[in-house]
Amino acid sequence: MKIDKTATTPLYAQVEVTLEEKIISGQWDEGYQIPTETELAKSLEVSNITIKRAIMNLVDKGMLIRQRGRGTFVTGQQTEKNIHKSEFIKMDEQVSSAHDLLSSGSHGTYPNVAKRLGKSADAEFVYLERVGYEEGEIVSLEYTYIPQDIWPENEPIINKDVFIYDVLKKTCSVTLKRSKNYFSGAVANEKEVKLLGVRPNTPLFVWERITFSDEGEGVEYSKFVMKQDKEKYYMELELT
Repeated sequence: MKIDKTATTPLYAQVEVTLEEKIISGQWDEGYQIPTETELAKSLEVSNITIKRAIMNLVDKGMLIRQRGRGTFVTGQQTEKNIHKSEFIKMDEQVSSAHDLLSSGSHGTYPNVAKRLGKSADAEFVYLERVGYEEGEIVSLEYTYIPQDIWPENEPIINKDVFIYDVLKKTCSVTLKRSKNYFSGAVANEKEVKLLGVRPNTPLFVWERITFSDEGEGVEYSKFVMKQDKEKYYMELELT
């Protein structure tokens, strides 16, 4: 292992790439206990702080795991998840997951959301903020906005574990036609650090969804902020 101290690339980034290559190549296999920070610092001729930062970045990527009193180990491969098999997109198929409601409201105005759904700036919405679980672990924060004008009068806001598309179809009596999805990244803010159990500035996967009825009306905007340490998302397309 050799680090170029004359290069413009930060030392921690060079160390991160070096360690990552060992994992990807299989030189450090799943379950392998990597050398201590002091040993790595000595062999690479860099500071312990540089090593620590590189290792924590790999922990955030889900490639390493630190165990108190034992050391740092190589994790298994991230689980791949086809987004077309996810509740986030699929309209006619349910998957195993769970949610808890953090907060909700009705008759609120959200001009930016209204614009994305083709509504007037003063349009009112039902709002839901939830956490999503997989195998008992919180993996996402979910923010959903449903136009107030399609919400049945006197219908209470949901406070149980349900799929949003089921709510739109069964509670709001909407026939769903299509969804438009946007993908981006972000780093964890103070709220996400607390709720998702990640470090500040941990990379997160952001998914925004706009759903339309068969009449072309925007009936839902949702934003999903997801951890990406255990799952790798992909989209498979048939080119025929």
